[in-house]
Amino acid sequence: MMTPLSQEILAEIRRIEIFTRRLVNQQMAGHYQSVFKGRGMSFDEVRLYSVGDDPRTIDWNVTARTGEPHVKVYTEERELSVVILMDVSGNMGFGTRGAQKRRVAARLAAMMAFSAIKSGDRVGLITFGDDVHRYVPPKKGRTHVLRLIDEILTQEGQGESADLEKALQFLNKVNRRKVVAFLISDFLSPSFDHALNVSARRHDLIPLILTDPAEEAMAKVGLVSVQDAASGEPSFFDFGTQGIAQYAEAQRRRDETLQDLFKRAGVSHIKVKTDDQDYAAPLINYFKIRSKRG
Repeated sequence: MMTPLSQEILAEIRRIEIFTRRLVNQQMAGHYQSVFKGRGMSFDEVRLYSVGDDPRTIDWNVTARTGEPHVKVYTEERELSVVILMDVSGNMGFGTRGAQKRRVAARLAAMMAFSAIKSGDRVGLITFGDDVHRYVPPKKGRTHVLRLIDEILTQEGQGESADLEKALQFLNKVNRRKVVAFLISDFLSPSFDHALNVSARRHDLIPLILTDPAEEAMAKVGLVSVQDAASGEPSFFDFGTQGIAQYAEAQRRRDETLQDLFKRAGVSHIKVKTDDQDYAAPLINYFKIRSKRG
């Protein structure tokens, strides 16, 4: 018999699948394919020329032999490997007005995974907190994607904070060839610049930054009791005028440091807020910008 937790997880997986597959089919897949192209073109067949065919593809040998114009048909060799690096640390359990970061992260991961398999690509998963916790090698298929979502939802609170350096080092260790890597986290981790630079040179690395509205603009409410998302321990913080100013300054410095880190590594990031109703919009905008750059 399934436990209530199992039923809850299965229901959430089903909701995520319905939500994300509809988005992928209607909006995401075309943008994904335009940005992440395959390894090249391979010969498929020769067929009769049709109006609109590129004259440069005419097979002159077959045309001469048959007396009718024939063209060579090529298909794109995709077989890309996509790896989702998912922060499952305790900090990802934070959430105020919108959903928890972890739930939003699971939906973002599902969007990427279903886009990948719809395009004929393989997708894998690395979950990490204070250490790497699970690695699922890239494969194809709906059942595989549902397993990845299950892995994300059931690994809650793995360590107080995420070690991004270890996660990226592991990515480079298990993937010697280039992959498309989506790094999903709130990026509250300390320095990870060395592994970031190595990963950015070797792979197509796309960081997705998850933020909660309360983290960007704390309300002035005075002394507040809060529970640590990682340890569960209560703490008190002063969110009066002085406390708010100090918090805002610390947040500004953290954002500037992160922006500079990505810029020096040569990677473009995507920022997603947990209270956004349309999680796909930032991804689609990113794909549109990248496809224009070529």
